[in-house]
Amino acid sequence: MWNRLNLMEEKNIDNNILLYIILGTALIICTVTDLKYKEIYMPVVAAGLLLVLCFHIWRQDFQLKDIAGAVIVFMFFMASSAASRGQLGTGDAFLFALTGLGLGVMVNIFIIMFSLILAFFAAVFLVLVKHKPKNYGIPLAPFVLSSFIIYVTGLYIPL
Repeated sequence: MWNRLNLMEEKNIDNNILLYIILGTALIICTVTDLKYKEIYMPVVAAGLLLVLCFHIWRQDFQLKDIAGAVIVFMFFMASSAASRGQLGTGDAFLFALTGLGLGVMVNIFIIMFSLILAFFAAVFLVLVKHKPKNYGIPLAPFVLSSFIIYVTGLYIPL
């Protein structure tokens, strides 16, 4: 029974490769534009959301909780962006909505938390070692991409 269950899990991972390619491509492009221009290229995010939606419809595994979770995360980060006066960009809210819609609520929580942890350590490094001011802005997209890569790598190379 365990072998059968493991084969089903491996098959499910292989079926999701297209989803990981869609999300990874969108995150890579958004990371490059965030690093270079300090903005998220919204047509890429919109195309990613549309492709992820089509993927889930094609797979017939779309769940209402994933849509609700993506919308709640999006609204939370939009409110955080307004409260922080742009320190957290609105594009970051769209990135987390994209990962939430694609990977589900629980995985998105991991990606959000790990992204913020990585960004925190980078900010501490920049302030303490590179002597940047405390209000120095860093792009969040590279940390979202890094968290996504760590998650996908963990699926294929379990510890």
